[in-house]
Amino acid sequence: MSIRSKLITLVIAILAPALLASAFAIYYVYQDQRSRVEESMRATTRALSLAIDRDLLRRDAIISTLAISPSLERNDLEAFYNHARRITQTRENSIILFDLDGQQLINTRRPFGADLPHGIHTEVSAADFNKPLIVSDLYVAPVAKEYSFAVRRPVFRNGELTYFIAMGSFASQMDAVLSEQQLPLGWLGVVMDSSAQVVTRNIRPQEFVGRQAAGPLLDQLTVDNEGFLDSVSLEGVPMRSFFSKAPLSGWSVVIGLPRAEIQRAAIHASIAVIVGSLILLGCAILLAFWMGRRIAQPLRLLEQTAQALGRGEVIKPIATGMVETDNTACVLAKASEEIQSANAKMAQRVEEAVAQAERSQKALLQGQKLESLGRLTGGIAHDFNNLLQTLTMGLELAEMSATTPRAKKAIEACSRSVERGTKLTRQLMAFSRSRVDEARTVDLRTVMTGIEDLLDGALPSRITLTLEIPDQSWSVFIDPLQCELAVLNMVFNSRDAMPEGDEITVSLSRRMIQTGEIEGLARGEYIALCVKDNGHGMSEEVQAKAMEPFFTTKEVGQGTGLGLAQVYGFARQARGTVLIESTVGVGTTLTIMLPMDEAALIEHQETASDTVVPAASARVLLVDDDEQVREVVGPMLEELGFDVITASNADEALQRYEEMLSGSTSIRPNIIFSDIIMPGRLDGVGLALALRQRDPGLPIVLATGYTEHAVKDYGFKVLSKPYDLKTLAQTLRDELDRSAA
Repeated sequence: MSIRSKLITLVIAILAPALLASAFAIYYVYQDQRSRVEESMRATTRALSLAIDRDLLRRDAIISTLAISPSLERNDLEAFYNHARRITQTRENSIILFDLDGQQLINTRRPFGADLPHGIHTEVSAADFNKPLIVSDLYVAPVAKEYSFAVRRPVFRNGELTYFIAMGSFASQMDAVLSEQQLPLGWLGVVMDSSAQVVTRNIRPQEFVGRQAAGPLLDQLTVDNEGFLDSVSLEGVPMRSFFSKAPLSGWSVVIGLPRAEIQRAAIHASIAVIVGSLILLGCAILLAFWMGRRIAQPLRLLEQTAQALGRGEVIKPIATGMVETDNTACVLAKASEEIQSANAKMAQRVEEAVAQAERSQKALLQGQKLESLGRLTGGIAHDFNNLLQTLTMGLELAEMSATTPRAKKAIEACSRSVERGTKLTRQLMAFSRSRVDEARTVDLRTVMTGIEDLLDGALPSRITLTLEIPDQSWSVFIDPLQCELAVLNMVFNSRDAMPEGDEITVSLSRRMIQTGEIEGLARGEYIALCVKDNGHGMSEEVQAKAMEPFFTTKEVGQGTGLGLAQVYGFARQARGTVLIESTVGVGTTLTIMLPMDEAALIEHQETASDTVVPAASARVLLVDDDEQVREVVGPMLEELGFDVITASNADEALQRYEEMLSGSTSIRPNIIFSDIIMPGRLDGVGLALALRQRDPGLPIVLATGYTEHAVKDYGFKVLSKPYDLKTLAQTLRDELDRSAA
């Protein structure tokens, strides 16, 4: 072989491996760089999807807290609206409350009470209730007229679905979440909702928000949760993209790089490697390997950082020596801090929500206990009143028959015991909050002077009670018992505010209120019932909640939180209101504003005349389930000259009435006297209504010691057990005279 040939062979032997090595180096660098870029795209896409979920969870936490607010629990939509407006101070976010038909009830972008459109994207299935996050697709808000999305939550009350609450936000707010990722120049980042509509993108977002993805991307999104694919952007640019669905919201994040950019980098790398290999083959090969190692190491560090972020660990920025990877590491570190902060806030809110739920549960149990105890005491009062009724009539009959002073003296002692029993049953009825008399026109000054001894006895010796009551009589239309209970509650509240003792002042005054001077009060004259103390006072926050049921600042077991709530309820029933003036460390003044009643005072039924005038020709149908009451009241009515027909229940009374109605008119009853609480298909009110349908002019008198009916709403005269013979005779006579007139 010639030297030339050997030289050529040597050159070929030298160049061929160098060229092959150069080609291999080009292919390796291209694949390695592409894999690193794709890995970076994967990590960034996943981080962005988590950031999207985190941002949506922040909004979900806001509406979840609002869903259990006290104002929404008591259906005070205006207070709930004001609370929501304080949370959403900008127009970019809005709190929206829907009813079950999708009609908007509250929208913080509109004034309270304004006409609101029907809801959009309000459909929530039962399966959605178990989702940790309920997010709507992109829509054009009917009020703001901008692309928006909404995070929604159902609102339950006592286990029943009552409302839907949503936080609507402009799609443009997602621009900040996307920009925080600091995508490299030329990268395309897109956030899409569950139906593949564009929510935001980092390149020309105004032109493409609301557009739906198409082609391979749309098909791939319906099949997989994440992956690489080759697609075409909405601008028509071929892209190499990686997509990932957010695990909670179902929204998708797509980060892509134009394929031309990837190929351009490969071409540039090929030229550089070829030129370098031709000039300095060996140096080029060493440099390629050195550069490969230098690129691989930072990416491996970045991969480890991303994995740590996925595990929820706190990460710090690392110095890799490359600007791009250093920037990505900083972004991941910042995302780690935000995730940790969001988790801490979420844990705190969950703890607060659990504590609030426990407090509400305790309040509910307390209320149920009081309600059950009230019903029990009401039932006991009813049975005691039947016994006292029998004793009252029996003692009156015995008194009429007694001839010796000793017997009359014993009967009088028994009568006093019956009166004490009557007062006891009145106290039981007061606790059960059930009265027969209900509201009537009374002299407020008489009511206040009547409970002075009760107030003195209820206060410890360290507290001085002062009553400032004028001499003139002021009539108001109230329930006297509820008024006494309200004053007691206010005095007890003042007593608890002064553990060291001081002075409590109860006063009455007359005020003229103009229209709009006090919210909820019409123009006119009012009586101000004030209870003033020098206790520790109440803060503004406590004053705002003082009238809410079950709210109390006392320790557990020392208060139910129903005292001032009862005061407020009494005032509202009397068409008035309650005012609070309090300064911390100075004292508190509670004022009940009651409208004056210009009508003449109505005396209680006990003002019946001393002389009983019997109606000799009147026929009474007596209905009572208590045999002892029938055995005593019946003969007493006969003694007065009445013709008495008895029945033990409403069904028997209706049958007797029908039998008498089908016979001669001379045996029809002239008046009905019935108990209210009776077993059977109908009670006393049902019997009275049935008889009124048959004979609208028939006089009817009812009697009871306990009832939950508002009997006066039906127009019937009611006697409270135990009643005496004079009161019964006078009432029957008045009803007969009224019917005859």
